[in-house]
Amino acid sequence: MQTFPSDLSRRRFLAGLSGLAAGGLLAGCGGNGDSGAGGKNGLTFLNWQQVKATPLEQAIQAYEKSSGTSVTVQPAVTQEYDTKMRTLLAGGSPPDVMRINDDFVRGFSEQGALLDLKPYIEKDGLDTAQFAKEVFEFPKQADGSHTAWVVGYEPRLVFYNVDLFKEAGVPLPPTTWTGTAWTWDAFADRAKKLTIPGKRWGALVYLDTGYEQTFTVNHGSQTGIFSPDGSQFTLAGDKEVEALQWATDLTCKDKVQPPWSMLQQDNAETQLFAQGKLAMMYATFGTVPYLRSTIKDFTWDVAPPPADVEQKTESSVIVFCIPKKAKNPDQAWGLLKYLASEDGGRILLQGGAFTPINNKAAAELAPGGKMPQHIGLFGEASKHLTATNQTKNTLGARELYRPALDNAYNCEKPVGEVLQQIKPQVETALKG
Repeated sequence: MQTFPSDLSRRRFLAGLSGLAAGGLLAGCGGNGDSGAGGKNGLTFLNWQQVKATPLEQAIQAYEKSSGTSVTVQPAVTQEYDTKMRTLLAGGSPPDVMRINDDFVRGFSEQGALLDLKPYIEKDGLDTAQFAKEVFEFPKQADGSHTAWVVGYEPRLVFYNVDLFKEAGVPLPPTTWTGTAWTWDAFADRAKKLTIPGKRWGALVYLDTGYEQTFTVNHGSQTGIFSPDGSQFTLAGDKEVEALQWATDLTCKDKVQPPWSMLQQDNAETQLFAQGKLAMMYATFGTVPYLRSTIKDFTWDVAPPPADVEQKTESSVIVFCIPKKAKNPDQAWGLLKYLASEDGGRILLQGGAFTPINNKAAAELAPGGKMPQHIGLFGEASKHLTATNQTKNTLGARELYRPALDNAYNCEKPVGEVLQQIKPQVETALKG
């Protein structure tokens, strides 16, 4: 589900966690001990961003105070984290809790590198109904094991410039998830009316793989990008191709979407939106802190994505794991359980970069005098999620088909032709 390029998603996650000063922090947390420093009453923790002075640090410290367990936060690995993670998992002394790229969960699970958390869930009688269902079940494997732990997620919604809508006399998008008139045709019609050639574009939807999963499912696809068992590249199916071609045509035929060539620089879409050059943008919750700090001269808000069949949205997930070789698995489980609790979720919510997996904590999303006015839609997204099916080699598949789609997005070839040509290579990669 982590469908931004990893460096971009991490940057946004970090911005949300560190964007506000975490005042009044509790004592403890944050030593630079080595991987074995946890001890009998402690554990070690590794993230790919700095933890210091963030709500994540606050949550860890609150857990320390309530449990009597010390948490040694190791120095963040901000470069080549995935390589470092592989090395640590293969070694004999990995950290007790590690951030993990969600694309790797199934592969590492099949290698036996990750601890199955299902026995802990059952032993504690954990009420899993308190969590957003689709993202909670994301780490669940085919054999029933639960090999990673989601603490939060970044739903994707349509961000829109309220002032531009009013200026153009265009009806605002719906403010609830039950906007039955919010169809693709309605979305495209608004985009056309909001577009002024040479000045601004009406919409942007096709930036990342989150749109691929969302818009294919909202068009009637039963699977989205990959089959449930992770062996087939279902994005090349008829319904799925229709969805991607519709999005591509917003650029190539309707001219209401920025050219693909303009979107290759990091954060290009958010900069265009912040500059008033883009009226609607499909993006993650992690975009909120940037827009709040950047936009001073117009009003913006959010709405659910449009749908022809079923209204759902894909979400990036914030995932941690306990390596099977962890020295302090019980303490590690205690920390992960706390981060997904109502109390832990309330603390993490302060970062403004993602929705806590705990539904009660997520329900506390409110504008608080800040934009967007309908930020609660991110919390309500828990009832409208679609998740990309896991594979053994999601990253390898993506590295094949995403560059191939450039030919379609640059208006050189039809989407169906591109995906059918690359499908055999992608399905070979999916075999691992």
